[in-house]
Amino acid sequence: MKNIQIFTASILLSILFFYINNESKLLVTFAQPSVEKIVTIPKGSANPEVDITKFTQKQWYNPNPITINVNDTVKWINNDTESHTVTSGTGAGIASASTNSKGKPNGLFDSGLFKPGSSWSFKFTKPGSYNYFCTIHPWMEGIVNVKGEVTKIPSYAVNQKGNKIGKFPLYNLTNDKKYEIGISWSPISIKTNEPINFIIDAFKMPQNEPLHLWPYNFILIQNGKEIYRTNGITQLGSSVEKYIFKSPGKVMIKIESSQDPSSFQEYGTIVYNNPNSAFSNGISNIQNTKSSSFGLINSLTLVYSIYAVIIGIPIALVVFIVLIKKGII
Repeated sequence: MKNIQIFTASILLSILFFYINNESKLLVTFAQPSVEKIVTIPKGSANPEVDITKFTQKQWYNPNPITINVNDTVKWINNDTESHTVTSGTGAGIASASTNSKGKPNGLFDSGLFKPGSSWSFKFTKPGSYNYFCTIHPWMEGIVNVKGEVTKIPSYAVNQKGNKIGKFPLYNLTNDKKYEIGISWSPISIKTNEPINFIIDAFKMPQNEPLHLWPYNFILIQNGKEIYRTNGITQLGSSVEKYIFKSPGKVMIKIESSQDPSSFQEYGTIVYNNPNSAFSNGISNIQNTKSSSFGLINSLTLVYSIYAVIIGIPIALVVFIVLIKKGII
């Protein structure tokens, strides 16, 4: 009996030592297994036909779109009778069948040409939405949506310390007390690679009257560096500016009088990294545009021009009538 107990104890100790020595390996193995998902290229995909019964393009890739997790692998299997590629970027659409337009690769991945019956695999290590197409048949387009880890992005407006802004929109007097400037933005959570509309309200103080046709400068300072500057003019005390942030970080929004830049107000907030943006993977072509005094007419100049026309036409007409009466014309 004693020998059986000793034998049993030794087995238990051996199991315990094995578990301790291999604990980290076991955790790694079972923590987050990588999964392989299959996408097939159906027979006939090289033929750019449209399903006239549904008025939609047929499935060049199946399934499309496909949703996976970070570190999953997608395997494309060519079941067609012709060779194809899986190339990241934007295809040329169904019209390319007649126009011979080409797609636009972005260099993230490219299978190269693979024959019928062959396959190609790619592992996605970053979250985002990945567009791809076939360079030989650019009407063939697909999407891979990669889900990443949950990023804690607040659903409310925050200041530069990340604290919730109690009263939103924000209203404060300029440093010289001449104006009260209000600011809000939409969406309320500012993320990279997403168009943000900044809504500006301006009032003349102490009358508290909306500033109509008030020229201002709109400035964005991110991480201590000015990244954007444009000018605008309020209509009935309000105006809207749009911007797309490329990088996360603290941002200072500065609004100043164009006529007197020393009169201004600043508001701070935070830009968060967009975890599920296709643009975060380097395929964004969206550009921010600035107002320029060279070759472009800004809003203030346009308003003054309109006023000049409105006032100038009656004056010119009166002068013309006077000249006719005097016989000069």
